[in-house]
Amino acid sequence: MSLRAVFIALLMIAGLNTQACAHKLKVFATVQGSTISGYGFFIGGGRPAGARWIIHDETGAVLGEGKTDEQGRFRFEPVPARPLTVTIDTGEGHGASKTLSATNTLPAATNRPTQGGSAAQALTGEEVAALVDAAVQRQVAPLLERIEEMDARMRYTDILCGLFLIIGLVGGGLWLRTWRG
Repeated sequence: MSLRAVFIALLMIAGLNTQACAHKLKVFATVQGSTISGYGFFIGGGRPAGARWIIHDETGAVLGEGKTDEQGRFRFEPVPARPLTVTIDTGEGHGASKTLSATNTLPAATNRPTQGGSAAQALTGEEVAALVDAAVQRQVAPLLERIEEMDARMRYTDILCGLFLIIGLVGGGLWLRTWRG
């Protein structure tokens, strides 16, 4: 086998790997109040418009389903207070899931009027904790969304690392070939 054939084969393998990563589907989902909302996105750009989304609990029971909009977004309410999994399936072999823990799906507490006291005195500790969790979730959701997108995209350093790994393997193979004989 010639060096040229090995080099061409390695280039073809590198090209296949880049294409597979460029089409990986990811899901971003967040709970705000009694609504789960989010979207699906492909690494490398693009959103799965018209893809099927399903929300199910830990037993696998389907709680809701539908199709994503033009921007790949979905929305579901009301949210039960238990662990849920959001799955998006494009029907073309691309699918992804995101699990939301029970603490993320707690319903927000409501403010109850009291007789002669302030509304803050009427809230229990659990209700205050739920309100704080909901407020923090609203503030943190855009940051989590940005982090998810940044983690999912392919970076130039990833591509360069892959290329230099291939070059190193070819160099090692050539060195072994000359060392043998």
